[in-house]
Amino acid sequence: MPRIVDHDERRREICDVLLDVVAEAGIAAATIREVADRSKWSTGVISHYFKNRQDLLLGGLRRAAEILSEHNTRILGSLTGLPALEQLVEGSMPLDGRRLALCRIFFFFYVEAMKEGELESEVRSYLDGWRKSITRAIRRAQETGDMPSDLDPKQISRDLAGLADGLSMQALLDPAVMTRLREQSPVRYWIRCLCNQAAFDEDVRTLAIDRSRKVA
Repeated sequence: MPRIVDHDERRREICDVLLDVVAEAGIAAATIREVADRSKWSTGVISHYFKNRQDLLLGGLRRAAEILSEHNTRILGSLTGLPALEQLVEGSMPLDGRRLALCRIFFFFYVEAMKEGELESEVRSYLDGWRKSITRAIRRAQETGDMPSDLDPKQISRDLAGLADGLSMQALLDPAVMTRLREQSPVRYWIRCLCNQAAFDEDVRTLAIDRSRKVA
């Protein structure tokens, strides 16, 4: 009797191998041949599920978005308040090998989506899902009194997602930023500032004084 193959599971396994390659060696190394060598399946098997390298990378993007969505669901189901918010914002930042792969493949398709309109909906769907999870965490934090009630959750979610992406992009290009990101996340600092307006105002005043001294 022939062995029954779970094609959805096989596709996920191939994409997981792809993400491992991306984490270790970057997008350029993510080829059908490399994934076949790593997975121990033939290039013919890989090509049965993905018609070319671009299709394989798109499968990686969708798998990455799926992994992030599963992560967000677990966080919202197990944590509340600021810890939940912090982990949601840091979900796709390059803080470990798997998140490094997610980060690299998301940024690759950010650029591709600017050139190809068909990819834009894929990237927007990922961003919308991430921001919605962050928005839910902010609202919960407001309900528990961990964050000021006058903050706009949707706007803050866009700001925090943008902050996370900006820091992540710089970290991929600058080892010093990557080191700081992994040692002491700036995201958590700014979230705490949002929760303490007085401390935030004091930080802004200190920064303004420092800048004025440098100019003088």
